Amino acid sequence: MRSLRAQFLFCKLRSPSGTMQLPVVLVILGAVVSICYGTYVPISQATVDGLSIKYADKEFLVKQKFFFEILRHLHQPIAFEEYLPFTGRWVTDSSKYANYSEVNEFIQSYEQGLLGKGQIFTIYNYWYAKQTLQLYRFFDNAIDWDTYYKNVIWARQNINEGMFLSALTLSVLHRKDLQGIILPAIYEIYPHHFFDGDVFHDAANRRAMNPNYGFHPNKRYNLALSNYTSSFATQFYGEGSLSYFTEDVGLNSYYYYFMMDYAPFLGGDKLGLKNDRRGELYLFMHQQLLARYYLERSSNGLGPIQELTWESPIATGYYSMLRYWNGVPFRSRESNFLWRPYDPIKLSGLKAHEERVRQAIDLGYVVTRDGQQISLRHPDGIDIVGNLVSGTVDSVNVDYYKMIEPTARMILAQGDYYGSASEVWPGVLMHYETSMRDPVFYQFFQRLLSFYYDFKSYLPPYTVEQLTFEGVEIKGVSVEKLITYFEPFDVDISNGLGFNYGGEHSTWNFSVYARKQRLNHKPFSYTLNISSQFAGKGVVRMYMGPKMYHLSQLQYMKKFFVEMDQYTVDLVVGDNQIKRNTREFYYDIRDKTTYSELYKRIMRAYRGEEQFVLDMSEVHCGWPDRLLLPKGQPNGYPLSFFFIVTPFYAPKVAQFSTFDSTYTCGTGSGSKYIDALPFGFPFDREINFSNFATKNMFFRDVLVYHVDGNQTNESH
Repeated sequence: MRSLRAQFLFCKLRSPSGTMQLPVVLVILGAVVSICYGTYVPISQATVDGLSIKYADKEFLVKQKFFFEILRHLHQPIAFEEYLPFTGRWVTDSSKYANYSEVNEFIQSYEQGLLGKGQIFTIYNYWYAKQTLQLYRFFDNAIDWDTYYKNVIWARQNINEGMFLSALTLSVLHRKDLQGIILPAIYEIYPHHFFDGDVFHDAANRRAMNPNYGFHPNKRYNLALSNYTSSFATQFYGEGSLSYFTEDVGLNSYYYYFMMDYAPFLGGDKLGLKNDRRGELYLFMHQQLLARYYLERSSNGLGPIQELTWESPIATGYYSMLRYWNGVPFRSRESNFLWRPYDPIKLSGLKAHEERVRQAIDLGYVVTRDGQQISLRHPDGIDIVGNLVSGTVDSVNVDYYKMIEPTARMILAQGDYYGSASEVWPGVLMHYETSMRDPVFYQFFQRLLSFYYDFKSYLPPYTVEQLTFEGVEIKGVSVEKLITYFEPFDVDISNGLGFNYGGEHSTWNFSVYARKQRLNHKPFSYTLNISSQFAGKGVVRMYMGPKMYHLSQLQYMKKFFVEMDQYTVDLVVGDNQIKRNTREFYYDIRDKTTYSELYKRIMRAYRGEEQFVLDMSEVHCGWPDRLLLPKGQPNGYPLSFFFIVTPFYAPKVAQFSTFDSTYTCGTGSGSKYIDALPFGFPFDREINFSNFATKNMFFRDVLVYHVDGNQTNESH
């Protein structure tokens, strides 16, 4: 779905056969290999049944093994003996760093005192974010693997766990010589941020009474009780009925990795995040998230998303039922929340910052740091606006336009943005991976997206020439029956439980699972029948939105359309029949293999039984396939599918030309996208209905049926 995972456009490749998922395995090598800093291509190639297969080389696998071990039981001391000699001191040789002044800045901060181990970390605190950036640069400036490796070990032992995880993840995602490295799923590294506190309480009690708990060969004996928080978290306007969606670990992981890929305090020429149209991407991604959330609300009989206003109490309370590792509960918010006495002071500043951006959009220009004016009266101006409201370092003037989103999150979560450790008690809005659980997340971004819609309102509607594909007509579309259902899904939460490394059991054989019922859908196909007088390349876009009873409704409803798929087609003169299955949808990803199972593959590879295939099967960048469709209803939930075929408009940088999509997502490459059209085309502008309905478009009414498990099994 380009919609909800726009940041990952065209970064995922299928396995070479196009259908099967090739196994991902690792090889353990005991030695630390010195690897030069810079772009590193960790591949060798072989041919299997005429297909080219890429494998990770030994140097790459040394790194892969290391990251899986260094992140195991993050809140406990390092227990792997080979790493213990490096826990006492970082590498002090200045010649081992690309920019030692940045390294020295971190060392000075460390000596003055960083956030302590065991204390609660949030990326939405100014000081913690600054320290995280310094730690990231400390890692990033290591010129070789040996230096990097030793510094990571030292930081793992001596730096706050949340800060360490954030900086290390940023490093793996952005450092050139770590591209393709797989990290365990964030919900298995930090399960406390994804499962209620009672789950861990239940697991701890079972461990105390049963020494074999977690080690039973039959997984069902290692389950911890788990449920959604709908009965406690939100009891306002039926919000709790959406907990299966808002608390889905895949959905929250998706958002976490997007925000880490495009962390607001990272950017500039070195990382090149602006090459990916990061500002436009930020706004479009959130617009698509809200569209998808709206469809889920609608399928549950709930009304439109409320828009947040700073002048009124917050009607929707939220009790996450989450607890940090140290047992402290996440901060909650009661229903009809009233602002604290000093909040209006912060709110007045925030409203002033919002007004500056709104005035820039209305005036048609922004003012840079040196006083120059940059016009916003062109389509590319949306990228500038997106960087303004998100407050990234790529903003043209963050000193004046400020950081609207971080400030708003701090106020809404009642966590002090500039507070010290003793003053910060974060709620779910102050963590990337928990934000989407709170209904206020959607209400706030409904407000923030007004900047997106205001900007687009100043652009003229698309003309017939911009919308049409001369000589190409969609004659019809057939869609298989759409069926959704709930099924059990197990997450390995053992990394969030204390483990005695001195015992006779191995941590890699210790697996405790939390089971939840998750939404899924039966795979379906659709067929496009296209008549063409043109031979050549075209681009198909597929959207899902509310059922349209009259085309004029589209003016309002277009913001609720979710882009599900986008791909190129080679048209021939005459009739073209294009069949597409959801298993081919370019942006959807499957569930990741569990932490311990991946490590067991390491052991099999160590015995020389398998190789590590670079096929993106454990990719972090994509929308969870399970959530492709909203839940639907037993008698069918009406939706509209929309299809459009456009000419191929070449992007500024050819797709995949600056990165290898076999093993990396291409963040910052500038070559992720199929074509140069704006995100959300053709729904991103006001519609002129006198010329909108062209022959290369097609609406298809569909129904989404929700069934129970027994019916689902019969339907497969």
